[in-house]
Amino acid sequence: MNSKEREQRSNVFLPSVELRAAEEEGKMKKIVGYAVKWNQRSKPIWGLFQEQFRRGAFQKSLSNQEVVATWQHRMEEVLGRTPGTLSVLEDEIGLRYEIDPPSWAERHIETIERGDVRGSSFIFHATKEEWDETDPDMAVRTVLEADLFEVCPVTIPAYPQSVASARSAQDVFDSRASVSESAVELELMKLELDLLEMEGK
Repeated sequence: MNSKEREQRSNVFLPSVELRAAEEEGKMKKIVGYAVKWNQRSKPIWGLFQEQFRRGAFQKSLSNQEVVATWQHRMEEVLGRTPGTLSVLEDEIGLRYEIDPPSWAERHIETIERGDVRGSSFIFHATKEEWDETDPDMAVRTVLEADLFEVCPVTIPAYPQSVASARSAQDVFDSRASVSESAVELELMKLELDLLEMEGK
């Protein structure tokens, strides 16, 4: 896998974002969420492997890496940035973030209040990991250490469904000698055929 490649994941255990009353009267409510919950396996990524994060995975990163919070991964809509308007910490549950949003984000606050937006997503780069391939049909990747770059509230948390993300999953697998390349290529072929069918409609 490319040592500089970043991966996008979502917390699929809903709800993973909520609002908290402001400490000072007249201020916007804070956006609070969990980007990751420790040791909870993800849904299969392209049917190839499951993934989980060990507690402490982001400890090093949080001490020296700047993190931004965006709305739905839109870099033109930055909600906060560490260490000022965004707080990110590890607790016993997972990787928790708290955003002090700008005034223009009031419309986004309303969508969270209504429950239209109730998920969290994040972008990271794994620097240390281990694999459990006891189950020949579904390997498990445990991320031990990772750099964190971005957290955000999202409408529907789900793993990215694109050819690019499938090839990213393939890159992860390429670092493992025991991975079946034919299975990965089959998944890619199925995806590309599905996309061609959608474009033809």
